[in-house]
Amino acid sequence: MKFYNNDNEEDEFTEEEITLANGFCEACDKGINKSYNEEEYDIIISNLMFSQRVDYLKKAIARARKAYPEDPEFAIWQARFYIWNDQRDEAQQFIQRALRHFPPSAALYEEIAFMAYTFHFNLNVRELVTKAIAIEPSSNAYFILTNLYLDKHNVDKAFDCLMEATRYDISVLDNIDLLVLSNDRFKSSRFDAELELVTRLNREFPLSRQTWMVTGALNAVDGHHETALQAFEFAFAIEEDTNCLYAIAKEHYMLGHYDKAIELCWQVHTSGTLNPRVLLALSFRQLGYYDEALSQLSQTNEIDPEYPTAFSEIVEVLRLMGRLNEIPQFVKRFYKSQQLTLEKLEWVLDSLCANGLSEAFSEFCLVAENLFGSTLEYCSWLTEFCYMVHCQDIAIHILKERFADLPDPEIYKHLGYFLALLYIADGKPGVGIKHLQNALIINEEGIHRDFLDLDTDLLYTQNPEVFMMVSPYLDHLPDFQNN
Repeated sequence: MKFYNNDNEEDEFTEEEITLANGFCEACDKGINKSYNEEEYDIIISNLMFSQRVDYLKKAIARARKAYPEDPEFAIWQARFYIWNDQRDEAQQFIQRALRHFPPSAALYEEIAFMAYTFHFNLNVRELVTKAIAIEPSSNAYFILTNLYLDKHNVDKAFDCLMEATRYDISVLDNIDLLVLSNDRFKSSRFDAELELVTRLNREFPLSRQTWMVTGALNAVDGHHETALQAFEFAFAIEEDTNCLYAIAKEHYMLGHYDKAIELCWQVHTSGTLNPRVLLALSFRQLGYYDEALSQLSQTNEIDPEYPTAFSEIVEVLRLMGRLNEIPQFVKRFYKSQQLTLEKLEWVLDSLCANGLSEAFSEFCLVAENLFGSTLEYCSWLTEFCYMVHCQDIAIHILKERFADLPDPEIYKHLGYFLALLYIADGKPGVGIKHLQNALIINEEGIHRDFLDLDTDLLYTQNPEVFMMVSPYLDHLPDFQNN
């Protein structure tokens, strides 16, 4: 297994392999304990993990380990299964036992080193990789070493290790993005080292399209969009590709070349392999072509309601067009057919609040209750969110109307704190202090953090009476004292 291989696993399964995995599942359902050889078990387990058929996967690994107890590959699959199920302690204990049980091999050391590095297990990754190289050098081992040296910002050593990796498998360059773009659009702590590494790679392999693509991506993250554009254009000159063309369009957008971005988006759209509609809409919006922007966003939302930013952009374009009354209608239609996430709802609430649509704001604050696992979580969110957007009066109304008489002891204990903050923030400190007094009387064990953490400046600097009331409890709240 290549640690740097980013191919689509689904494409790697032939019809025969899929049939083999399905046959295993059918045999399990019928209670038949069918025999398979090691290669067949490996195919079955790979397919079941990819298709996330957990119960069958668990059985396949257990049967493979029982049938071939001396094959370390199935022990590795067991460790992967633990990690996949977020059982990291079990995974670490298991691979430590595997290191003691199985004879030394480069594959065993590489696999465990990769898992230990990726999931931060308490193992000496460098020692494991060194042992693997001593037995049989490989691109895998040097790929891991490259990561270790990048972590230490040692570009010279990282570059040397990557060059060694290319000696054993030149395709490692095709997956260089997995090495230096693991933190997506955010800068990693080793960003400068990564940028220097790909710069050296460009000198060493000037016609490697992928290294130029990564150079563009890193410079885009760093805000150097002119340099990023040049890198993407060079990559496109080496090999024309739709992904590269889309990256060029994005950089033109970031540079304010909206007409050029639109032109390139239409070319990407013609290819049919990517959806450039949101970028197209953003460019139209920047040029003031709101009808065209809304059309592209609406089509995206119909095709893929979960497409990132499409939902919030529709809300924003409707706002810019002055069609504010359509925002609640759009959200209601969306909510009937799709899962409305809290993030999307907050985008809507921000827009409604900013435009003074208090009735719709109240309505969707009530809708939000369905997105929480408990009433207490909802009340806490409602208090904090309405406080942040200066709609305390709406939160007060909802809390008092919906929850003041609710026979729930947890709500009863917390409600006073929520109302205290909201009334104080609403310019009614006298009412807020009365609610705080009641909350302190009810809660014999002391004050709750959810009150103290919300706004210390508002509560204590501007209202010293509040500070005097809660100060007896501060000894039990070291985090607050440190602040």
